[in-house]
Amino acid sequence: MRILYMNQGGGGQWGAIKYANYDLVLLAESNVLKEGFSLNWESKTNPVMSIQQKDGAGRIITEVTDLDVTAQQVRPMVTFTTKDGIRVVFVHLKSGSVNFATYALEAAIDAVKKKTQFDPKPLILWIGDFNRADGKLMDELGAKTIFSGGGQAWWDLDRAYISGDWKNYEIIASTPAKAGADHDHAAIGFEYCRK
Repeated sequence: MRILYMNQGGGGQWGAIKYANYDLVLLAESNVLKEGFSLNWESKTNPVMSIQQKDGAGRIITEVTDLDVTAQQVRPMVTFTTKDGIRVVFVHLKSGSVNFATYALEAAIDAVKKKTQFDPKPLILWIGDFNRADGKLMDELGAKTIFSGGGQAWWDLDRAYISGDWKNYEIIASTPAKAGADHDHAAIGFEYCRK
Protein backbone atom coordinates (compact mmCIF):
# COMPACT_ATOMS: atom_id res chain seq x y z
CA MET A 1 0.00 0.00 0.00
CA ARG A 2 1.25 3.47 -0.87
CA ILE A 3 0.01 6.49 1.10
CA LEU A 4 0.70 10.17 0.44
CA TYR A 5 0.11 12.87 3.06
CA MET A 6 0.17 16.59 2.22
CA ASN A 7 -0.86 19.81 3.93
CA GLN A 8 -2.44 21.83 1.11
CA GLY A 9 -2.58 25.13 3.03
CA GLY A 10 -1.13 28.32 1.61
CA GLY A 11 -2.48 27.61 -1.87
CA GLY A 12 -0.81 24.23 -2.20
CA GLN A 13 2.23 25.33 -4.22
CA TRP A 14 3.74 21.86 -4.39
CA GLY A 15 4.97 21.48 -7.94
CA ALA A 16 4.54 18.17 -9.74
CA ILE A 17 3.72 15.06 -7.72
CA LYS A 18 2.96 11.71 -9.34
CA TYR A 19 -0.28 11.01 -7.50
CA ALA A 20 -0.85 7.90 -9.63
CA ASN A 21 1.97 6.25 -7.64
CA TYR A 22 -0.25 6.22 -4.52
CA ASP A 23 -3.31 4.28 -3.40
CA LEU A 24 -4.41 6.83 -0.79
CA VAL A 25 -3.96 10.59 -0.57
CA LEU A 26 -4.48 12.22 2.85
CA LEU A 27 -4.97 15.97 2.53
CA ALA A 28 -4.96 18.52 5.32
CA GLU A 29 -6.70 21.75 4.31
CA SER A 30 -8.17 20.51 1.03
CA ASN A 31 -10.91 18.38 -0.47
CA VAL A 32 -10.06 19.17 -4.09
CA LEU A 33 -10.01 15.86 -5.93
CA LYS A 34 -6.71 14.77 -7.41
CA GLU A 35 -6.88 13.39 -10.94
CA GLY A 36 -7.64 9.68 -10.90
CA PHE A 37 -8.90 9.72 -7.30
CA SER A 38 -12.28 9.62 -5.57
CA LEU A 39 -13.28 11.16 -2.27
CA ASN A 40 -13.55 8.55 0.49
CA TRP A 41 -14.05 10.88 3.49
CA GLU A 42 -13.98 14.56 4.34
CA SER A 43 -14.38 16.48 7.58
CA LYS A 44 -17.11 19.04 8.15
CA THR A 45 -14.62 21.54 9.53
CA ASN A 46 -12.82 24.61 8.31
CA PRO A 47 -10.13 23.96 7.22
CA VAL A 48 -11.26 20.67 5.76
CA MET A 49 -9.39 17.35 5.81
CA SER A 50 -9.98 14.67 3.20
CA ILE A 51 -9.07 11.09 2.35
CA GLN A 52 -8.96 10.21 -1.34
CA GLN A 53 -8.39 6.82 -2.90
CA LYS A 54 -7.31 5.74 -6.36
CA ASP A 55 -10.22 5.20 -8.74
CA GLY A 56 -11.13 1.55 -9.20
CA ALA A 57 -9.33 0.42 -6.03
CA GLY A 58 -12.47 -0.95 -4.41
CA ARG A 59 -12.88 -0.88 -0.66
CA ILE A 60 -9.36 -0.30 0.64
CA ILE A 61 -10.14 1.39 3.97
CA THR A 62 -12.82 0.86 6.62
CA GLU A 63 -13.93 2.19 10.01
CA VAL A 64 -13.21 5.88 9.41
CA THR A 65 -13.62 7.50 12.84
CA ASP A 66 -13.02 11.03 14.12
CA LEU A 67 -10.80 10.92 17.21
CA ASP A 68 -11.23 14.57 18.16
CA VAL A 69 -12.85 14.08 21.55
CA THR A 70 -11.46 17.35 22.93
CA ALA A 71 -13.29 20.64 23.32
CA GLN A 72 -13.04 21.25 19.55
CA GLN A 73 -10.03 23.49 20.03
CA VAL A 74 -8.15 21.45 17.43
CA ARG A 75 -8.72 20.25 13.91
CA PRO A 76 -9.95 16.70 13.35
CA MET A 77 -7.88 13.63 13.95
CA VAL A 78 -9.20 10.65 12.04
CA THR A 79 -8.38 6.96 12.11
CA PHE A 80 -9.16 4.16 9.70
CA THR A 81 -8.03 0.63 8.93
CA THR A 82 -6.58 -0.47 5.60
CA LYS A 83 -7.82 -3.62 3.88
CA ASP A 84 -4.74 -5.47 5.14
CA GLY A 85 -5.33 -4.55 8.78
CA ILE A 86 -2.98 -1.59 9.28
CA ARG A 87 -4.46 1.21 11.39
CA VAL A 88 -3.71 4.76 10.23
CA VAL A 89 -4.09 7.83 12.42
CA PHE A 90 -4.21 10.97 10.26
CA VAL A 91 -3.63 14.09 12.34
CA HIS A 92 -3.84 17.81 11.70
CA LEU A 93 -3.16 19.52 14.99
CA LYS A 94 -3.70 23.17 15.76
CA SER A 95 -0.69 25.44 15.37
CA GLY A 96 0.29 28.32 17.59
CA SER A 97 0.24 26.49 20.90
CA VAL A 98 2.51 23.71 22.05
CA ASN A 99 0.10 22.99 24.89
CA PHE A 100 -3.05 22.68 22.74
CA ALA A 101 -1.30 20.56 20.12
CA THR A 102 0.24 18.27 22.74
CA TYR A 103 -3.06 17.93 24.60
CA ALA A 104 -4.81 17.05 21.31
CA LEU A 105 -2.19 14.43 20.47
CA GLU A 106 -2.56 12.93 23.94
CA ALA A 107 -6.34 12.74 23.40
CA ALA A 108 -5.80 10.98 20.06
CA ILE A 109 -3.43 8.44 21.63
CA ASP A 110 -5.94 7.73 24.40
CA ALA A 111 -8.76 7.28 21.85
CA VAL A 112 -6.68 4.84 19.80
CA LYS A 113 -5.77 2.89 22.93
CA LYS A 114 -9.47 2.53 23.72
CA LYS A 115 -10.20 1.29 20.19
CA THR A 116 -7.43 -1.31 20.45
CA GLN A 117 -8.20 -2.26 24.08
CA PHE A 118 -4.75 -0.97 25.14
CA ASP A 119 -3.07 -3.69 23.07
CA PRO A 120 0.40 -2.41 22.02
CA LYS A 121 0.74 -4.95 19.22
CA PRO A 122 -1.49 -3.56 16.41
CA LEU A 123 0.43 -1.98 13.56
CA ILE A 124 -0.29 1.74 13.47
CA LEU A 125 0.94 4.50 11.18
CA TRP A 126 0.63 7.97 12.73
CA ILE A 127 0.97 10.57 9.96
CA GLY A 128 0.19 14.21 9.30
CA ASP A 129 0.70 17.74 10.55
CA PHE A 130 1.68 17.47 14.20
CA ASN A 131 2.44 21.19 14.38
CA ARG A 132 4.21 21.84 17.68
CA ALA A 133 2.99 18.82 19.64
CA ASP A 134 5.65 17.39 21.92
CA GLY A 135 7.07 14.26 20.25
CA LYS A 136 7.92 12.79 23.66
CA LEU A 137 4.33 11.50 23.78
CA MET A 138 5.08 9.29 20.80
CA ASP A 139 8.32 8.10 22.41
CA GLU A 140 6.38 7.11 25.52
CA LEU A 141 4.02 5.13 23.28
CA GLY A 142 7.01 3.21 21.94
CA ALA A 143 6.52 4.64 18.46
CA LYS A 144 9.42 4.99 16.05
CA THR A 145 9.92 8.19 14.05
CA ILE A 146 10.20 7.37 10.34
CA PHE A 147 9.88 10.92 9.02
CA SER A 148 10.20 14.33 10.64
CA GLY A 149 10.48 17.54 8.66
CA GLY A 150 8.72 20.48 7.15
CA GLY A 151 8.27 23.78 8.88
CA GLN A 152 10.55 26.66 9.59
CA ALA A 153 13.54 26.36 11.92
CA TRP A 154 13.07 23.54 14.44
CA TRP A 155 9.32 22.95 14.08
CA ASP A 156 9.22 19.60 12.20
CA LEU A 157 5.49 20.04 11.54
CA ASP A 158 5.08 17.03 9.27
CA ARG A 159 5.82 13.67 10.84
CA ALA A 160 5.23 9.97 10.47
CA TYR A 161 5.59 7.43 13.27
CA ILE A 162 4.98 3.70 13.43
CA SER A 163 3.98 1.75 16.51
CA GLY A 164 3.54 -1.98 16.96
CA ASP A 165 5.76 -4.74 15.60
CA TRP A 166 6.51 -4.02 11.92
CA LYS A 167 9.32 -6.59 11.58
CA ASN A 168 7.46 -8.53 8.86
CA TYR A 169 7.10 -5.44 6.66
CA GLU A 170 9.36 -3.50 4.35
CA ILE A 171 8.82 0.24 4.92
CA ILE A 172 9.82 3.21 2.80
CA ALA A 173 9.27 6.81 3.91
CA SER A 174 10.10 9.60 1.49
CA THR A 175 9.56 13.29 0.76
CA PRO A 176 8.05 13.55 -2.73
CA ALA A 177 7.88 17.36 -2.54
CA LYS A 178 7.98 20.41 -0.30
CA ALA A 179 5.55 23.31 -0.40
CA GLY A 180 6.76 26.55 -1.89
CA ALA A 181 4.90 28.46 0.82
CA ASP A 182 2.99 27.89 4.07
CA HIS A 183 5.81 27.12 6.50
CA ASP A 184 7.64 24.82 4.05
CA HIS A 185 5.41 21.83 4.76
CA ALA A 186 6.82 18.52 3.54
CA ALA A 187 4.74 15.89 1.79
CA ILE A 188 5.27 12.38 3.16
CA GLY A 189 5.17 9.28 1.03
CA PHE A 190 4.77 6.05 2.99
CA GLU A 191 4.91 2.61 1.45
CA TYR A 192 4.71 -0.78 3.11
CA CYS A 193 4.57 -4.38 1.97
CA ARG A 194 5.07 -7.77 3.56
CA LYS A 195 8.58 -9.22 3.38
